[in-house]
Amino acid sequence: MFSQPISMLLSSLTLCGAILAGLQVSFFSATSTASALTASVEINGHVADGIDSSGKHLIHRAADGLFYVNGKINGIPVKFAIDTGATVVVLNANDAERVGLKPQLTSTHRIRTAAGYSAMKWADADELVVAGKRLGKINIAVMDGGPTVSLLGLSALSRMETVTIKKDKLIIR
Repeated sequence: MFSQPISMLLSSLTLCGAILAGLQVSFFSATSTASALTASVEINGHVADGIDSSGKHLIHRAADGLFYVNGKINGIPVKFAIDTGATVVVLNANDAERVGLKPQLTSTHRIRTAAGYSAMKWADADELVVAGKRLGKINIAVMDGGPTVSLLGLSALSRMETVTIKKDKLIIR
């Protein structure tokens, strides 16, 4: 007497379960794709950056307290520490050589850093790209020895629409 209604009920539940499973798979697939666009990945203690669909570039503060962003100089990848206290973009000698910058040989200047004064030379990059934004030509300070990570200073940051720090997140538009 109850076998047919129970059988129908189980069939209905199985069908509903299959539909829900299909929706769940579709939902998680769409979510995974969207999350991949904004996900952060930690590499050697530093958080990689990501751009969401609105063009907002989100960077999480690294364990050392700094914000790092990947960029390109003349098409060659460079990792930068964002430094709002630096007036200009500063490359260490290794990064400058790797991207093919030729510092001016005629004169050496001094640059004031948090660690004091250091020798530097100017070099011109044909193109700087940061956070998916093409910033065009830029004058760069190249320091012998220099910082272990190149610095993205105000000469580049001021070309962005906005740069906002909210707690442990830095947002570039």
